Amino acid sequence: MATIPTTNAFLTTPTKTPSDKSHSRKHPHPNSTTGSDMSSFASISNSKSRFEAYNRLQAATVAFGEKLPIPEIVALGGQSDGKSSLLEALLGFRFNVREVEMGTRRPLILQMIHDSTALEPRCRFQEEDSEEYGSPVVLPSAIADLIKSRTDALLKKTKTAVSSKPIVMRAEYAHCPNLTIIDTPGFVLKAKKGEPERTPEEILSMVKTLASPPHRILLFLQQSSVEWCSSLWLDAIREIDPTFKRTVIVVSKFDNRLKEFTDRWEVDRYLSASGYLGDNTHPYFVALPKDRNTISNDEFRKQISQVDSESSPSSA
Repeated sequence: MATIPTTNAFLTTPTKTPSDKSHSRKHPHPNSTTGSDMSSFASISNSKSRFEAYNRLQAATVAFGEKLPIPEIVALGGQSDGKSSLLEALLGFRFNVREVEMGTRRPLILQMIHDSTALEPRCRFQEEDSEEYGSPVVLPSAIADLIKSRTDALLKKTKTAVSSKPIVMRAEYAHCPNLTIIDTPGFVLKAKKGEPERTPEEILSMVKTLASPPHRILLFLQQSSVEWCSSLWLDAIREIDPTFKRTVIVVSKFDNRLKEFTDRWEVDRYLSASGYLGDNTHPYFVALPKDRNTISNDEFRKQISQVDSESSPSSA
């Protein structure tokens, strides 16, 4: 799976500092704590404190409708292009709502917190119109039900098909990085039966509003079955970020496309995306498990690793 930059001090390799020649070359006692160890612990603690402060600020801005120009990642793309699946892969467990036609109908601000003591996910939701978070939600089915019930309640109240009012979910887990991503409703060409005809325009306008602030990084997903030359949503991204300076392009479901290639040169040509994205823009390619059966979190992560290995271009 493609690697996305994070602010995760827990998963970085410590930097080796030059040793002072005046110090003894003897190895320290196994139970002793060196200055380097203390510095590393302090760095981790400071990073965790900063990320906690960031999440509190973000929660406050959502509660009071304020704007705060701090770095954020916005996931966007067409309906069923795999945004929610990628978020689950980053989290390390499945939780999201899936419907036949459209799952995400409100932006979901997903605050991932790396906690090595959380061997099982601990999820809490920010209360509507408040800075406070509710009680922990453990079962994935309960997480999905809560997202759906909150979405349905608001849409019934506003009599709309989608809403720009976000849901904030905080997830603490030993297998996720320190990362915050805003998941958005997927672009659609036509409203489904019974919905306002302007639903596609409302989604496009909402996503553009969320993605336009210059402090936000765009994570644009497009499934591999879509040709670059006929990508409808790539043009929408260009309107927001013409040079892709702050856009990370991810091609999902790459394993499906890989089956169509017979020669290595075909793979290389497709991976280059030459002529469509510019010389300095290079997409990432990902493949994720398709099995939607109920499995353990450990098995889910094993499946991610297996699919990633099987879809590697080197095995084509």
